[in-house]
Amino acid sequence: MDRRRLLAALAATPAAFALGAAKKEPKRKEPPEPRRSRRRKGAKPPEEQVDVAVVGAGALGAWTAWHLVRRGFSVRLFDAYGAGNGRAASNMPSMMLDPVQGGDPLYAGLAEESAKAWERLSNTASLAILTPCEAVTTLGASAPLFEARGADRLTGDDLRPRYTQIAWRPEAAALVAEKGGAMLAGRRGLLETILDAQITPEEVVMPAPLRDKRRDLYMLPDGGTARSLVYASGAWLTELFPQILPPQRLSAVRHQIFHFGPGQGDTQFRPPAMPALVDHAYGYNLLPDIEGVGIKVWKSAPDATIDPDSFDRRADDRALAEVRQWLAARLPRLAGAPVVASTAAHDCRTASGDLLLDRLPGHPRVWLVGGGTGRAFALAPAIGARVAAHVEDSARAIEPRWALGRLLGSWT
Repeated sequence: MDRRRLLAALAATPAAFALGAAKKEPKRKEPPEPRRSRRRKGAKPPEEQVDVAVVGAGALGAWTAWHLVRRGFSVRLFDAYGAGNGRAASNMPSMMLDPVQGGDPLYAGLAEESAKAWERLSNTASLAILTPCEAVTTLGASAPLFEARGADRLTGDDLRPRYTQIAWRPEAAALVAEKGGAMLAGRRGLLETILDAQITPEEVVMPAPLRDKRRDLYMLPDGGTARSLVYASGAWLTELFPQILPPQRLSAVRHQIFHFGPGQGDTQFRPPAMPALVDHAYGYNLLPDIEGVGIKVWKSAPDATIDPDSFDRRADDRALAEVRQWLAARLPRLAGAPVVASTAAHDCRTASGDLLLDRLPGHPRVWLVGGGTGRAFALAPAIGARVAAHVEDSARAIEPRWALGRLLGSWT
């Protein structure tokens, strides 16, 4: 090889190496397309003349409206303070869906039905509404024994290796439901329900029924009419109907709720490792940490009867001391955890502890819905379906346990 050819070959060598290197470089992936939002259709403008007016845009009212729309009824939805307002029982960021329901088959059936509805709604939302978690119900020594479908009875020795975050005594007993339990995004779930129903809530104060006898219709505050009315206004039913629903029969009661923050990177208090806990043995409830809001703890029994319009939504130090005492005994690793959020909230309770779902006396197309002892939010899809069925068929039989006569003491 002469000198000229040698120099040309040497000059081509770096280019060959560069070409080889380029071939070995991994091919870059195309950037993903932005996720398309699953936008729902906008709400229709309210009609003046409708089939049904629903009063109260909490979970019961929202799901009742949702089912009525699905059955082809025209609906208006009223709430004096607005949907998910700060006074509402449905304003909490998280709720419990307890599949056991204290072993009560009536409410356990509603829980199973509602879980499916919440899951369907959650699957259409940008952020999850339903987060599955195991549910543990401890059984107190003096409490009546009960069984629950889909739940296994375990002893303290069985529970200790399964839930190491919780302190268990050997003689402890609990029902464990691996499926069916869930945490629900409270206010977010409510607003998603209303969006999915394609209804715009109206911030209107709705009075007791005013019937136009000539047309056999009920008058609405703006001059519109409705053939049927549903009052799903919870504790505010006593303001609207004080003669038949005094506070002794239906009332708003207070719970003081605290969220405790686990340490950095500590995931043992989140699902699926951490269950929801209904601690009948000591009278407390607990929801696991989700979305970083901390472990939610509250006492099962309310500590006061309050006025839902005016009571202060701040928790107090006395309640915190009691909760910390329970927390130190049950979840000792969180004994010194800081409070990251706290509030006072209310639920609506009847004297019997059951839901109220019945006609208003003298008004066969006016329905009263409330009570539920703190479980109405989670069971609202199933309860709303039953209210809608009653509106569609006014002759449909009332569930005896939910009858107004039973609540008033005149039912046998």
